[in-house]
Amino acid sequence: MLERRNMDSLQTRQRKAYLFCLAGMAIDALLGLTKIFMGWQSGSLAVVGDGFNNVTDVGSTFLLLLTFYYAAKPSDKEHPFGHGRLEYLNSTVMAAAVLYVGISLAIDSVQKIMAPEPIVFSPLLVAVLLVGIIGKLALSLVYRKAQKATGSEAFSAYGADSVSDVLSTAGVLAAVVAERFTGYHIDGWVGVLMAAAILYTGYSILKQAVNSIIGAPPDSEVYREVEAFMLSIPGIYGVHDLIIHDYGPENHFLSAHVEMDSRMNLVDSHHLAEHVMEAVKERFHIQAVLHVDPKAVSNPREGQYMRDLEAAIYRSQLPLAYHDFFVEEKEDDIHLSFELSFTGRCKKSDQEIFRALDAEMKEMNPKYHIDIMVDRNFISGKRYGAEDE
Repeated sequence: MLERRNMDSLQTRQRKAYLFCLAGMAIDALLGLTKIFMGWQSGSLAVVGDGFNNVTDVGSTFLLLLTFYYAAKPSDKEHPFGHGRLEYLNSTVMAAAVLYVGISLAIDSVQKIMAPEPIVFSPLLVAVLLVGIIGKLALSLVYRKAQKATGSEAFSAYGADSVSDVLSTAGVLAAVVAERFTGYHIDGWVGVLMAAAILYTGYSILKQAVNSIIGAPPDSEVYREVEAFMLSIPGIYGVHDLIIHDYGPENHFLSAHVEMDSRMNLVDSHHLAEHVMEAVKERFHIQAVLHVDPKAVSNPREGQYMRDLEAAIYRSQLPLAYHDFFVEEKEDDIHLSFELSFTGRCKKSDQEIFRALDAEMKEMNPKYHIDIMVDRNFISGKRYGAEDE
């Protein structure tokens, strides 16, 4: 039932993406044909060429449609995590196209500043520029709506490409009007400003797409929501080392450490972990894999041990936070096992951190023996404990 609901969600998203792609292709085709007709009527080959350029944009949008088609294909042996990141690759290609437009415009603009050329004013030129601005503005609004409806970065990239066309065309129109009524040649300077805006847009798209391909974390609010949901399940006393892996829209995996009562047997802890994974999958459509950590829930002295550790961290003046805390009382010794993460920048090595905390804990109580592991950006280091001394 759950798998069927997830499949329905993917199919709905895919249908929406197809419809928006078709709408974009229709607008580009209409815009191109309009310019071709205007150029044919006036005998302007430049306007006809600009129209054919818009018609070729239909092909890039068709490529986006194919991207959605292949990205929605299920996983296979060669791609066990699906094909969803194809959308990010498409965004990268479009970002490169936007950057190319910006660089080309910047070069042309600098050349016009160094060697100004008069612009021949004509009603046809103004009409073509206005048609281009209106058409591309409408296209950017369509892609913006598509991005909100599907959550796809690819639509955001295509919308930014349309905005870059609007900016460059608007710059030309402003230069034409200014030169017609004032006589000043500002075409080059306006082009430089428009090129800067386009280059920034292309850089922003490329950065977001590349980060998604490399593996950037999702919004922190997603982490907080997932963590709060897992902690709301009876039997879960703590959640840490939570990582969400993004393999494309609607295709996410999660790994986390969850703390359970140390008195639970293997079968019961397994059942609880399975329940948490199914609940996360049903609520967030995320495939979860959990590691179970024991927690001494029944030990009445655990709170005091935790307060002593917090005091030791405070006195050490190190930017640390702890998790995965576990206590074992063996004869006359108290063994404290925990992991550490950073709340700020720290230049000390893992071994130096261990020695500092070990000294502070033993000063409070010589019976304390600590066993630590330091997490650095989700990567756990070597474990340091009393047995290493």
